[in-house]
Amino acid sequence: MTSKSVDVCVVGSGASGSIVAHEIARKGFRVLVLEAGRTLPAGASLATVRNGVDDAALARAPTGTLRPLGRPWTVSALGGGLTLYAGIAFRYRTVDFDARAHVAADALDPVWPVDYDILRPYYEELEQRIGIARLAGADPLEPPSDPAVLPPHRYSLQGELIATAGGRLGRLPFPTPLAINSIPYRGHAACDRCGPCNEHLCPSGARADARSSFTDVSLPPGALSIAPGSKAVHIALGSLGRADSVEWLDVVTRHRARVRARCVVLAGNAIQSAALLLRSAQRAAPNGIGNASGMLGRGICFKVSGYVSGTVTIDRVPSHPPGGPFSTVAMTDHYLDAEAPSGLGGLIYEASPAQREVRGRNVTLRVHFLAADQPMRSNAVRLANSQDQLGLSNIILEYRTHPLDKRRLGYLSRRASDLLAAAGVKKIAYEESMYQFGSGHLHGGCRAGNDPRESVVDRWGRVHDIDNLYVADGGFFPYPGGVNPTFTIQANALRIARRIITQLA
Repeated sequence: MTSKSVDVCVVGSGASGSIVAHEIARKGFRVLVLEAGRTLPAGASLATVRNGVDDAALARAPTGTLRPLGRPWTVSALGGGLTLYAGIAFRYRTVDFDARAHVAADALDPVWPVDYDILRPYYEELEQRIGIARLAGADPLEPPSDPAVLPPHRYSLQGELIATAGGRLGRLPFPTPLAINSIPYRGHAACDRCGPCNEHLCPSGARADARSSFTDVSLPPGALSIAPGSKAVHIALGSLGRADSVEWLDVVTRHRARVRARCVVLAGNAIQSAALLLRSAQRAAPNGIGNASGMLGRGICFKVSGYVSGTVTIDRVPSHPPGGPFSTVAMTDHYLDAEAPSGLGGLIYEASPAQREVRGRNVTLRVHFLAADQPMRSNAVRLANSQDQLGLSNIILEYRTHPLDKRRLGYLSRRASDLLAAAGVKKIAYEESMYQFGSGHLHGGCRAGNDPRESVVDRWGRVHDIDNLYVADGGFFPYPGGVNPTFTIQANALRIARRIITQLA
C-alpha cells in the first residue's frame, strides 16, 4: 500500500469540496482531493451518467423490504452534482435556521448552531465570485443582502405564463435566483439558451461549475492535487484524538493507498460522509468515528417534493426562444403560511421540461414544489452486512415520510395545482419526485450542534472530540431548509475552510 503526506485531504470535489480545497490551496497549503468519479465527457447528461451505473443504496420498497432503490448521490464525477444542476441559488431564509415553532413534537432539534447573519458575508463573497442573477427585494422572504451583481434572467414563455397566473391569484412571483450568467461576468459568457439546462453539462460556461476551481492557474504551484477515480474507504485515527490518514481505493485497478494529512475534510455529500465515518470503525471508535452518542447517520433529510404539469393553449405565436434555464420564476407565498400544516409550507417554482419547444399554440407548464422535511432520529444512514462491487459495506437509507410532511406536501400540491388552473390548464397531472430515495437534496447525518449528545459536529463542522476532522457538505445541516441547498452548502463550506486555515496556521 503506497502512501503520501499532505496538509489537507478533502474527500469529494462537488459544491463543498471544491470550495474548501480551492480556498485552502490559495494559502499555499498542500491539498489532495479524493474524488470517486471521473471527469464527465462533453455532452454528458444525468441520464447518460446513470446509465449502467450500479451504485444504488438499499432503501425500503412499499412492501417494507430493502431493495437497491436508494440514490446515495446525484452525480459521482469531478465537480459532483454541480456539473449537472439547474443553477438555482437561493439563500436560506431566517426561519430555516430556527424552525422550532414549526416542526413536529417528535422531531430532532432543528436549530442550527449558526444563523443567517453569520453566513451572510460568505453568501456575499461567493455571489461576487460566481455571479448570481437575481432581482434583489423581489422575493418577499429573501433575507437582507447586498445589491445583486447580475440582472435576473428573462422569464421563459412558460415562466411568464406561470407568473401571470400567480399574479391573478394575488401571489408575488419573482425571477428564480440563478448561478447562471445573464450577462457576461468575470470572463465567462452569458447564457445563450442553447438547449436543455438542468441535468446537462453547460457547454457555454455560463453556469457556475465546481470544476473551474481545479484549473485555477493563480494557485501556488503544487498546492492542489486531484485524484479522480479514488474512493475514500477508511479514516484511521492516531493518538490524541486526531485523524491520522485516509485510505482510498482506485475504483478501476482496486489498488489501495493511504494519505497522511494534518487535516481531513469530508465533502462527498450527506450520505457518503456518514457512510465513510461508519465504515471507519476501529478500536478507538468501535461504532464509527463521531458516533459516541449514536447520532452518526441520523436525522437524514431529503426534502419532500413533487411536480404538477399540464398543457395550456395560448392565443398568440410565442416570441420567446426555446431552451434556457430550467427555472425562471418562483414563489414563496406559501413558505410561511398560516394555512399550511404547522404554518410552514415551502417553495414553488417553474421546472420546465428539457424539451420545451412549443407545438402550434400548446404550451406545457410544469411546476415543482418542495418543503423541508422533519429531521427524525429514525431516518438514518446505516451499513448493511452485504457488500457492493468495491467490496465495501452497502449503504442502507432508512427513511419514512412523517405524517405532518405528508399533509404539508399535499397542501403545496394543491397550491401548485391552483397556479396551473389559473394559467388555463384543464387537466393537471401529478408527478412524484421519488424524494424518499435520496439523490438531489441531501442533508443531515452529521448534524451540527453545540451538544455532543445530540450532534456529530460542532458549529465549525469539526467532529466532536476529533481535533482535525471536519464535515463541510450538507451532512452538517441539522434542518434541511425549504429551498435548494447548494448555495448554502457553498457558503458554509467557505466559512469552514477559513476556520481550518486559521487552525493550520
